[in-house]
Amino acid sequence: MRQPFARVTVLLACPLLWLSCSKQPSALTQIQQQHSGEYIVTLLNDTGALKQRSNKLTLEVRSAASNELADVTNLQIQTSMRMPGMGPMFGNVSSTRQVAPGRYDFDADFSMAGQWTFLVTFDPKGRVQFNLSAQ
Repeated sequence: MRQPFARVTVLLACPLLWLSCSKQPSALTQIQQQHSGEYIVTLLNDTGALKQRSNKLTLEVRSAASNELADVTNLQIQTSMRMPGMGPMFGNVSSTRQVAPGRYDFDADFSMAGQWTFLVTFDPKGRVQFNLSAQ
């Protein structure tokens, strides 16, 4: 009696396991794009918007001439929010993780909703600024 039950369980589990392993990554939506010299820098995530608290983000750096992903060095991301009458508030940004040449994943946490500035620097002279609103 146990063998038929075990076989049925294995037969049902195999397709479910296959479906979960073959799941494609979610498509990314552009939040904003800026030019810096010979590069196009694009900020993306799964929704196309920032939210208060935790965000998983991707930064793409592409050659403006060929639109191919371009590997850059010394990529740094800083976030801040202007606070009237006081110094700026800084967002918490993780170190970037290069997932492919020219594509970098990172996490950002914003303690308040409102207007945030992202300053992205790379290579000797690459620099872009994104002005974004976290909801």
